[in-house]
Amino acid sequence: MRAFRALPYAVCVLALVAAAACSSGSPEPGPGGATGVASTGSVRRLEVTVTGTTVTPAPAQVDLPIGSTLELVVTSDHDDELHAHGFDVEATLKAGTPTTLRLTGSEAGVYEVETHDPALTLLTVAVR
Repeated sequence: MRAFRALPYAVCVLALVAAAACSSGSPEPGPGGATGVASTGSVRRLEVTVTGTTVTPAPAQVDLPIGSTLELVVTSDHDDELHAHGFDVEATLKAGTPTTLRLTGSEAGVYEVETHDPALTLLTVAVR
């Protein structure tokens, strides 16, 4: 009989442990394992910084389901042009000013997002 009385306590402890694990403050990898990617519903957000020829976070592949949107916020230390292949989207980067591109996956493929001067790949977007 004692085993049955202890059972509700064991269930409560397991529930608390599971809740603590789900609410840990550690960042989770974003889509495709990329870090720095936040997800809200079908819109994902990625912030990228360009300093000289250094891209932070390092260029990686981001998975984007068809119909979902990637909100890409790019801040550069110099004026430049930003281009997203496969999405036919371009934007002007002004030094120190965040620029936002919204990329919606409509056709499956792997596409590069790059700057023009200098020519840097910021990330690749795998639309699936």
